[in-house]
Amino acid sequence: MSTISLGALSRRDFLKLSGAALLGLLFSELIPERGLAAPSPLQGRVTVNRLKVRARPSFDAERVGTLTRDVVVDILEQVQGGQEGDYNRLWYRIGEQQYLYSGYVQPVKTLVNDPLVELPLPGMVGEVTIPYAESWWGVNRSPSPGPRLYYGSTHWVTEVVADRRDGSLWYKCYDNLWQSHYYTRPEYVRLYTEADLAPLAPLLPDYEKHIEIILDEQMLYAFEGERLVRAAHTATGRRGFETPTGWFRTFHKRPTYHMTGGYDDASLFDLPGVPWDTYITDSGVAIHGTYWHNDFGTTHSHGCINLTPEDARWVYRWTSPPVPPGERFVLAPASGTRVRILQTKISNRGVDHEPRFSI
Repeated sequence: MSTISLGALSRRDFLKLSGAALLGLLFSELIPERGLAAPSPLQGRVTVNRLKVRARPSFDAERVGTLTRDVVVDILEQVQGGQEGDYNRLWYRIGEQQYLYSGYVQPVKTLVNDPLVELPLPGMVGEVTIPYAESWWGVNRSPSPGPRLYYGSTHWVTEVVADRRDGSLWYKCYDNLWQSHYYTRPEYVRLYTEADLAPLAPLLPDYEKHIEIILDEQMLYAFEGERLVRAAHTATGRRGFETPTGWFRTFHKRPTYHMTGGYDDASLFDLPGVPWDTYITDSGVAIHGTYWHNDFGTTHSHGCINLTPEDARWVYRWTSPPVPPGERFVLAPASGTRVRILQTKISNRGVDHEPRFSI
């Protein structure tokens, strides 16, 4: 099979790609985690209240079981299923004639970390590395349960605390919504160092970088000049919560945030530790990581641009302005990397038509 070199693909070349076969070939090269040849994750966490287990990788197949939210299963194989034309045909095999639709299963791992006894910075972002970890609203006493912390979620760690009752270590985490602190075990959290979050391509002038998000394709593309350097599946705003179109800038960034919203029982959400938040509007529309679903390629959000945590962390590091080490956020109005959101891709558009000014 022929391949397309990422380094040789200019923005003008990309805009000429219109055939489904060419696009499929390109994305199999750029985004191997969506391809069937990619290594299968070891585990998956169910993200919905009830998920049917099918005898074949198809919604039409016989139901052979039901799993409930937060059940963790071993993923034995990734297979293609569904119907021709489905936006996501990836299914997970968890047993003999037992399949789960991947959109409702978060790929997870179980990784244990060496805890720090002292933080090198006044605050550090930590990422949960097990399917889920419990938290508590206190130590040194009988605490009440805090929020459940999911794999890939991030949390602002301010201090390492020893419980006087047994000497055990805990990470003290700040919650921006409640302006309070919860505690979790450090072996389940990876702390990111300054080097881990260093800006990507920092010497490239900001006017040479821009992001395009195509809503009809549910794709995000990052360009350095005319060269495509990153492509990622997205899940943007669903009906009633549509993602806005136009030109924006990444003027406000946070490594973690406790997001809430909605206006009725069907739309309410409460999501602690939303990772790698790159805001593009004053109203709170952001490009960010997602741990509560794996259903990329279709509309799903309340207006934000959902990405996998890995893709969101890349955008967070690649865009400007950078968040200073030890700081919880950066806010720089009328600055940042340019972002253009389009409903449909515009063919044969030249880079000279892109604005070079702050908005």
